[in-house]
Amino acid sequence: MTSSRATGAENFSADPPTSQQNSRRATDDSVQPDDESGGRAGRTDPTDTGRGAPPDSADTGDVLAASVARVRRAAGLTLSAVATRAGVSPAYVSQMESGAANPTVRTLGQIADALGATPAELLGGTGPVTGAAAPAFPPRFAPAPLLAQADGHHGIWDLTAPGASRIGARLLHADLGDHDHPTTHPGEEFALVLAGSCRVSVGGVVRLLRRADSCHFAATDEHHFTDPSDDLLMLVVLTEE
Repeated sequence: MTSSRATGAENFSADPPTSQQNSRRATDDSVQPDDESGGRAGRTDPTDTGRGAPPDSADTGDVLAASVARVRRAAGLTLSAVATRAGVSPAYVSQMESGAANPTVRTLGQIADALGATPAELLGGTGPVTGAAAPAFPPRFAPAPLLAQADGHHGIWDLTAPGASRIGARLLHADLGDHDHPTTHPGEEFALVLAGSCRVSVGGVVRLLRRADSCHFAATDEHHFTDPSDDLLMLVVLTEE
């Protein structure tokens, strides 16, 4: 700036500057501090949200995308279901899961509410997202004939790993145990006939199950099994909730 002014003085002789020139120079000098600080004084950037991009924003986007997809699947929700709850389009939810969307704070809150989570949890917080974690337990490996028989039965083997608390699994051989009469209990139940046949009644609906047939139902509905064949071999899985 100084050198250009000196050049201007040489080109226009040594006459004193006019009042108009003084006014122009004073105006030029007054904007110098703003120019040095980025020239933002008095101007508004329409893309500036005032918050600034957080560090590692790409990593945060990856965490958010993975969290949304994981929580949605764990909750058994479709893209459309989440979109309807959040008031957005299914395509937008899909873009969030792929990392292509950059949601506002408001939209992130709506998506979190639709998933039953919080924005902090979706962004990688340490709080629970889908409920309390199941306790850890070692896997159990053993051929079925070598497993301990269930108490009081000679044809029921318990397949559940010691320490497990969410599900129980049993192998039944021509023995229906306490399910040979109408019963109810919390959780869900899944039965798969591996050999032979039997009948199952759930909520008054009766079906004959043969080899490779299965039935999955809410265990709170009254249910029971009858008419087991001598060669019946059935896998039953029950949840504790």
